[in-house]
Amino acid sequence: PRTYVYMGLWSLIGLGLLYSLLTRDRLELNVLHDRNPQFVTLSDGSIRNGYTVKLLNMIPEPRTLVVTIQGLDGSDTSVVGEDIPAGRSFAIPVEPDRLKMLKVFVRQPAGQIRAPAQTFKFRVEDRASFESNEYTATFNAPEAPR
Repeated sequence: PRTYVYMGLWSLIGLGLLYSLLTRDRLELNVLHDRNPQFVTLSDGSIRNGYTVKLLNMIPEPRTLVVTIQGLDGSDTSVVGEDIPAGRSFAIPVEPDRLKMLKVFVRQPAGQIRAPAQTFKFRVEDRASFESNEYTATFNAPEAPR
C-alpha cells in the first residue's frame, strides 16, 4: 500500500510538471527604462524616453513580431539600428529560440504631455499564431514650471 501512495504522489508531480511545460508562454516581452537620462527634451520641445526591449521567441521557428505602444497620446517610436519608419508600431523578425534586444525611443510631442509620469503599454504579438504579451511602462517628462 505504501508503494501505491508513493507512486500516486510521483505521478501527480509528473503530471503537474507536464502541464506547466505544455502551457508555458512561448513569447515573452521585457522592457527596461533607461536610467540616465530618464528623458531628453528635443529641439522641437517634444520629450523622448529610451527603453531596452527584449523579445524572446521560444519556438523553433522564426517569426515576425509586431510591437505596438498603447495609451500614450500622439507618441511614436523609433528603433536604433533598424530601418523602420517612426510610428506607433513596428514589425521585427526574431530568430528561432532566440532573444532579440532592441533600443527603442518613444517620443511624445510637448502639447500631449499630461503629467511628469504617464503609464502606457508595450504590446507584442505574433499575428500568425495570435500569441501576445504586454508590459506596462512609464513615460517620464519634466515637471511643469510653477
